Amino acid sequence: MDIIQFKNVSFKYPESDNFVFKNLNLVINSKEEIAIVGINGAGKSTLIKLICNFYQPTSGEILINGVNLDKIDLKNWYHQLSYLAQEFNNYWNLNLRENIEIGNPKIKNISKIISSLQKSDAMFYKKYKKGLETPLSPRYGGEEPSWGQWQKIAIARTFYRNAPIIILDEPTASIDAVSEFKIFKKLYQQITGKTLIIVSHRFSTVRNAQRIIVIDKGKIVESGSHQQLIKLNGLYAKSFKLQAKGYTQVD
Repeated sequence: MDIIQFKNVSFKYPESDNFVFKNLNLVINSKEEIAIVGINGAGKSTLIKLICNFYQPTSGEILINGVNLDKIDLKNWYHQLSYLAQEFNNYWNLNLRENIEIGNPKIKNISKIISSLQKSDAMFYKKYKKGLETPLSPRYGGEEPSWGQWQKIAIARTFYRNAPIIILDEPTASIDAVSEFKIFKKLYQQITGKTLIIVSHRFSTVRNAQRIIVIDKGKIVESGSHQQLIKLNGLYAKSFKLQAKGYTQVD
């Protein structure tokens, strides 16, 4: 039942005079599905790294159930998180099964591995001669996944971790639109009982979130469901329509 609260949080990078956030206030409720959108440089990924305690606020507090994150044992906090960063690791020295298991080494469950691969639309592995035991590098006599396939494997690893808070930072940047639709359709259907925080520039990814937070120049400028923000006809609605036009435009 983790409630995450930003209380008057300001943040700037060391040796910088410019603040990414100033007096930011935000509450993410337990088991809520949140999407964070905004242009590049708006502060989306910085916000995620503050939640993960990779960065600490310059001023203000980040509270977990009312307790300052600085006072919480980091090991225990990280056990609550299943975090997929934009710059995820490719464990090419491991086989496919090991690549998924590393998400939660305490669990050894083949059916859960397969389920995680299904959720991430990574069933391409069935074409591998050695299946789950296939090395993921030609150097070891195995296969060489494409960048998009590596991203699906990383998403499967995140699902396999099965933590109560799932954080996905641009999780489908290298994945085609059809696979992205399949992944997030399954994700939203099966996410019950967990907190979900997604950062994405693709509106097809975020539109089904319970609440969408729009960040611009380090400030939360809009917050609401997709339908509410479209009716508001503000920054989100304009950006959504512009992206939709780009998908449907014919040269």
